[in-house]
Amino acid sequence: MVTKGKDYLIEFNKLNMGSNHFEFNLNDAFFAQIEGSIISKAEAKVTLELIKTETMYELQFTLTGNVSEKCDNCLDDIDLYLDNAFCLLMKVSENEDYSDDEIVYVTKSILEYDLTHYLYESFILSLPPRKVCEMAGKKCDPELVRKINNFENDDIDGSESNPMWDKLKGIF
Repeated sequence: MVTKGKDYLIEFNKLNMGSNHFEFNLNDAFFAQIEGSIISKAEAKVTLELIKTETMYELQFTLTGNVSEKCDNCLDDIDLYLDNAFCLLMKVSENEDYSDDEIVYVTKSILEYDLTHYLYESFILSLPPRKVCEMAGKKCDPELVRKINNFENDDIDGSESNPMWDKLKGIF
């Protein structure tokens, strides 16, 4: 659940035809207002160029900033730099429709659009799928990596057998 934030509203009646510019800060307070947010510490800036025409709004976003995450290998705290660009099209239509990921259909009577949820989702999608210490310019804890590798090798070895699993092997 996202609470409506005045700082992230686009008011259509205040837009000029052509290019309009906005800046949004995505910080700890922004992520704290989002229920179930997986981000707790971040500092990012989003610049938006909104191009207004008679029948469409083209929103071009640029996100830059840092986020604190845990390394997927050693669970050490790391700071990752993010730099991403993404777009959203809003088309004036007879009916509102928010089901498309790339085009939002809005009616002429809509006065404002809250970007909070869109900015949060875009930030999450800007994160790399695998976050490791090397991305932050450091190395994983060598002792922990050694222990993980030893554990994986012991597990693959299969030298110890479990009688419960041995019974199941004969089923197929």
